[in-house]
Amino acid sequence: MSFRHSLIAVALATALLAGCGKDEAPQNAAAPAEKAAVQALAPVSSAAGSVDAQVKAFRNNDLKALLVAALPAAEIERMRGEWDKNRQETISEEDRAEFAENWGKLTAPDGVDKIMAEIEPQLAQMKPQMAGMIAMVQGGAQMSIAQSTDLTESQKAQATAFVQGLSGWLNKTDFTDPALMRSSLTALADGLRATGITKLDDIKALSFDQLLEKGGMAMGGLKNAFAAYGFSLDAIADSVKTEVVTEAGDSAKLKVSYALFDSPMSFESEMTRVDGKWYGKDMLASLEKAKAEASAEVADAEEASDEAEEEAAAE
Repeated sequence: MSFRHSLIAVALATALLAGCGKDEAPQNAAAPAEKAAVQALAPVSSAAGSVDAQVKAFRNNDLKALLVAALPAAEIERMRGEWDKNRQETISEEDRAEFAENWGKLTAPDGVDKIMAEIEPQLAQMKPQMAGMIAMVQGGAQMSIAQSTDLTESQKAQATAFVQGLSGWLNKTDFTDPALMRSSLTALADGLRATGITKLDDIKALSFDQLLEKGGMAMGGLKNAFAAYGFSLDAIADSVKTEVVTEAGDSAKLKVSYALFDSPMSFESEMTRVDGKWYGKDMLASLEKAKAEASAEVADAEEASDEAEEEAAAE
């Protein structure tokens, strides 16, 4: 579990952003106030404090605070602009139907009952196969780690400890138990219902800041769904400890330790200070790479358009 990768929260927000499709014009009246609200959540000025702020935000299901702690303000504004652009696109009836079949089906008053009626026979069929499936996954993962040329010996040891802990959790948890499945689905449904979203158009109506707020509610439901199986993401967050290994100028190296499956885990994270605020070095590099790729795509498209115009003129 790597908190330097913005954890699961940003992935959830991105999933909401990507799955929303199209139709009404954006309501931007509240945008200036919302922008100010995000900017007011200024990330702390120490490298360790930046990671701690991300963990705290994740623990509190606060996607807005998580983004501010993890990403530069310019990147957040780019995401805001992308969302506003997406909101102007038209939602297809196919998209609406797909959303209703997934989100809508689960959050319906009798949604969990209907889903359980469908999957209980499947759970019964899976029960005698689970031990073999878990052993196969464990063996494949351990072989992959042992043969890896990208991992250091220390990283291999950490990865092996993770796989062993994961296998222990998988073996002691009965994923075919209908009662556990019902508890997990109910927790997830409760989190999704808490958002007040019932159809795809509801998401389209959300501003960027509202989207983050609703995403935090959904994340809370997902956490509770995992917790029903004895896997607490909040407990992992509570166990995180951040130490400064080195710090010089605008560069720092941190050691982030945490407990996963009752095993001590850790990783080192390189941080870079930009405009007085600390961000993950790998994350900044990823953003720069994405910008360069986007610029190259635009340049290629413009070049192709110019060539097409020249060919048309020549004819």
